[in-house]
Amino acid sequence: MAKAWIKDTWLRQDAPANVKRLVNSAADNPGRVVGRIPAEWRLAKFGRGRRWVLCWYELVDGRRVERNRSFATKTEAERARTAISDDQYSGRYVNVEDRGRTFGEAASEWRASQHSVRQSTGRNYDDVLRMYVNPRWRGVRLMDIDETAVNEWVQALKDCRAPYSFVNGKKPSTPAPKYLNTIVNVVFGGVIRYAVRRGWLVRDPMADVHVPRDDGDPEREARRKVFLTYDQVELLADKAGLFDARDAAMIRFMAYVGTRPGETYAMRVGDVDFDGLRVNVVRSLTKDSGGNWMIGGTKTGRPRKVALPAFLADELKRLVKGRDAGEYLFPARGGGFLRPENWRGRVFDRAVRLAGLDGVEGLRPHSLRHTFASLAIAAGCDVRTLAAALGHADVTMTLNEYAGLWPDRLDEVADAMARNRAEKVHQG
Repeated sequence: MAKAWIKDTWLRQDAPANVKRLVNSAADNPGRVVGRIPAEWRLAKFGRGRRWVLCWYELVDGRRVERNRSFATKTEAERARTAISDDQYSGRYVNVEDRGRTFGEAASEWRASQHSVRQSTGRNYDDVLRMYVNPRWRGVRLMDIDETAVNEWVQALKDCRAPYSFVNGKKPSTPAPKYLNTIVNVVFGGVIRYAVRRGWLVRDPMADVHVPRDDGDPEREARRKVFLTYDQVELLADKAGLFDARDAAMIRFMAYVGTRPGETYAMRVGDVDFDGLRVNVVRSLTKDSGGNWMIGGTKTGRPRKVALPAFLADELKRLVKGRDAGEYLFPARGGGFLRPENWRGRVFDRAVRLAGLDGVEGLRPHSLRHTFASLAIAAGCDVRTLAAALGHADVTMTLNEYAGLWPDRLDEVADAMARNRAEKVHQG
């Protein structure tokens, strides 16, 4: 982008120095010297309006657009030119038309750009924007949002002092750490990061704002994840099998394949490759904008293939014998998909009690997915392979969830280094 330049709107650029000095001396009243300035050096706007115009280019949708601003003195124009040129070269420049852009405008564009999120996720984002984020930030200019203001808002959220917009007279309560993270990092931060990428913000005011997903209590975080043993999985499956063979197979499927509950409910017979011992995970049970259950894409929007243990394949073959590929693998009795709340209440929770596992705090269908991760790690699975099996967007998510389950191999590594050193030194 070209550097800014200054134009004299009163005199021609090649006017003699003595003419320029004379006009400069009468800058506050150029009319008194107009008769002494030859017409050949005067421009059409001589003596009218501000004399000095600062010009520069902006990039707007890939096109160069000229901008300008008038000043009474050349000193003021030069000072502004220095500031604009410095911002342009350092990457801090914000286009004129974007300087008044509000957070609410950016939020609308951010939501419109999210084509891959599931309907339930999008509905959650809309709720967070409406209830917590927009009441504080909707009308605020993006350029006026700084780290201090964000930190003050985060503390106000924790203290229930932040502006909010609830229906039915509901009052806010302190958000749980994970929900606070969704409000601040995921939704508010998502809008901010979108604005930074579009060049509407000079810098990210969220760069040094840290809102953890948990409250730092390792015991509470440990209770959130339940890892069953093989014996417990089999006992739970056997008790669920008292209701239906389908239910026993579902327990084992989630524990030994690692699908999310929603992905399990949406699984079709044709998604299972019995010859290749693979399962194609291509859809999930989710909710539409009206809160009704529907079949949609996976959580990340990407299909994946996962391994199917041979012993489980044998159990599933008996379950699907004579059925069409388009039927649900674990259907409701009417033939459609299972409703999560129905299956949990009528089958899972009852099987938990019958298995004597009702004392395990936090045990729920999703715990079977955690169980798969723990059993896979114990069997020697590496982080990248596990992330692919679980359908995580990246390995960071997997490490955040399960890093503590991988065995500490520091001593093993140190011993191997010592052996290699001894061999190399001895050979030398």
